[in-house]
Amino acid sequence: MNDTQRLMASLRMRQLELVSTLADAGTMRAAGLALCLSTAAVSKGLREIESLFGVALFHRLPRGVVATSAGELVIARARLLLSEVGQLADALRENRSGANPTLKIGGPPFLAWTWVPAILQHLQAEGHPPPVRITEGRLVDICRKLEAGDIDVLITMNTPSELGALKPDGFVIEQVGSEPWIAVCAPGHPLARRREPMPWADLRTEAWILPPRPTHARMMVEQLLLQQGLPPIAPAIESTNAITNLELAERSLGLTLLARCACADRLARGTLVEVPLATAPAPVPIALVYRFSAAHHGAVAAFRAAAQKIMA
Repeated sequence: MNDTQRLMASLRMRQLELVSTLADAGTMRAAGLALCLSTAAVSKGLREIESLFGVALFHRLPRGVVATSAGELVIARARLLLSEVGQLADALRENRSGANPTLKIGGPPFLAWTWVPAILQHLQAEGHPPPVRITEGRLVDICRKLEAGDIDVLITMNTPSELGALKPDGFVIEQVGSEPWIAVCAPGHPLARRREPMPWADLRTEAWILPPRPTHARMMVEQLLLQQGLPPIAPAIESTNAITNLELAERSLGLTLLARCACADRLARGTLVEVPLATAPAPVPIALVYRFSAAHHGAVAAFRAAAQKIMA
């Protein structure tokens, strides 16, 4: 019996669930609570799985467990298999009900509440859009969900800071547009009356509302300053949430730098004003990421076509 036959004969989905849960939980006790098992049962189950694979999957440390290199391989595949089982259950349920398969979309919040609604609106105008599930969050988490199959298509900035954690095997990264980034402030801010482009030597001394390092917006500003031989900005306020940054800027608490699509409605209403920049950041490419197998059929293909039409 070869290794594949041995695993197929002995491996159980419950064991894969234990490995995945333990990796997330970090301790056997926490994994046991999540799985409704005792700590002893988790420890025994892990020993059985490691015996089956013939390799240690976790380092046992005083404060918990950390995956070994072999463990990381098993965990990644376990999550993929568990996701496939979940998707099979969803597909069977949808097949019984006659419903269209759900299109699972992921992305950072500022794209989820700007471009994604516009793309879905276009899909709706073209016919009958599929049911949709939108997942927002940090790109490192979203990329993991994409790799596991929990997300069908990811819309994001195509930059190393955003897609650097993605394992590209089997995925297409397709640019569908680009997004300019602008500096904005409240109408009552002194810079709101400026008409001449502002040099960064003057701008860097202003109160800024920025996300922390190593987010793309922060690194974009610091790269501009570095190119001009200027020291980095010490923000007055740091916040990772784009909506929070817009609200803070509207209250005249400082300048912020955001994608134009995130500011467009506030600029139109006059609650924010664009600050002219002597040196503007380069537009950031926006990309769709999806599996090769989904490129030309189903809801992913329809979402691609709609994105290409409205974002080109």
